[in-house]
Amino acid sequence: MRLLIENKQKQETFIAIFQLLKNWSNVINMNFENDKLYIQAMDKSHVCLADINITDDWFDHYDCQTHNKICVDSTHFAILMNYGLNQGTVELKFEDESEPEKLFINFLNNKNAVSNDDNVKPADNVKPADKKKSVKGSFDHYFELNLIDNEEDGLVIPEVDYDVDFVIDSKKFVDVLSELNTFGQKLNIVCNENVVDLNASGDSAKLKVSIKTDELEEYAIGEDSTLDVSFSLTHVCKMCCSLKLSKMMSISLSQEYPMALKYDLGEKSNVIFYVAPQMIDA
Repeated sequence: MRLLIENKQKQETFIAIFQLLKNWSNVINMNFENDKLYIQAMDKSHVCLADINITDDWFDHYDCQTHNKICVDSTHFAILMNYGLNQGTVELKFEDESEPEKLFINFLNNKNAVSNDDNVKPADNVKPADKKKSVKGSFDHYFELNLIDNEEDGLVIPEVDYDVDFVIDSKKFVDVLSELNTFGQKLNIVCNENVVDLNASGDSAKLKVSIKTDELEEYAIGEDSTLDVSFSLTHVCKMCCSLKLSKMMSISLSQEYPMALKYDLGEKSNVIFYVAPQMIDA
């Protein structure tokens, strides 16, 4: 198996995924399939689940002849991946696809970069050897990460029909969550045809943020329907603390199923976080 990411924005997105996962999961299950990378991770309290599909077309190069499921320590992997932010190419590979024991993580400097703008003609008195000089960047880094044993099977996530679906600007939603997080640990969401109310309350104060449905990019709810559901605000904030994944995010809500927060990465790739609802006190 070997994959390459050379696009800077995609590098930042790929690295941001694992920076998020390390905040609430000990291990990351990575399935390298013939046509995609599938990642699943669950938090320690079993409240949150990450379900990530990245197709082969999303990468600059992806070659996997044998389906391999590996498990890595989330903290160690995120620390190593962070070195890739200042490099030209991110490379992940196995030496032996049949029985991989290590994941090789390489960050390669783009040695083909040049310092002169190709559209600017050098002066006639400049020697050919001086017209272009290679840009000296950071050094190549080669890491080896030991795999860990994990006997747990991945969860099969069924397709379900949600009661409410809407699309919102990721930054605006993160900003609202940050405001609400000051007032309490419980996020209560009330939706109807006209408005989405986000509520949080503490011992001495309460905040309600009302979002009119016509201010959302998309919104769908059953006619004359109302939904009232609550979640751990701490867990929801952990899912949404990065703005590197996508400009827009899709949120699906139901009284019966976990909330789904979906980021579209393009090329039929996506990141979906599921957060279980809080039980209503008897």
